[in-house]
Amino acid sequence: MLRILGGTARGVTLKVPESARPSPARLRKALFDLLRFRYPRRGRFLDLYAGSGAVGLEAASEGFETTLVEKDRQAIQLLRENAKKARLKVRIEGMPVERYLLEARRQGLRFTVAFMAPPYPHDLLQDFERLLEARLVEPGGLYILQHPAELRLSMGERREYGYNCITLIAADALQAQAL
Repeated sequence: MLRILGGTARGVTLKVPESARPSPARLRKALFDLLRFRYPRRGRFLDLYAGSGAVGLEAASEGFETTLVEKDRQAIQLLRENAKKARLKVRIEGMPVERYLLEARRQGLRFTVAFMAPPYPHDLLQDFERLLEARLVEPGGLYILQHPAELRLSMGERREYGYNCITLIAADALQAQAL
């Protein structure tokens, strides 16, 4: 059973859409232990390919102002139900991630953390590249990419959790690389 692990909604169970592959509890716990330490004042959190909302709702439970982006209709409905059940205020954007990234960049939206966990059948490198090119993370912020452990990215800090992995890329390092 999928549950929120910490914060104000700790222990709330989440409904999972058929299309989702929720991030494992071990990965989520490690991720939010890191974020709690790194961002004591929290900030704005972007969850792309939100699915069940396990990561984005965890972020909201921990005090981040959270935006969830998902295009699957069943997932969007369950995100609304899960947020209501957990009594968490989140923004849900029901559209393809590619479109959201273009619109958010055009509007000048900025986030402290941008988390992306695309469905593994996707072209993950292309998805990650789109996110990094959108430049939505503010200075001092972090891009977090979840992917299978066998995928090796050429930048960032890698952390493995069984078959899953996250790569952390500091926005400042990305800006310096672009110069």
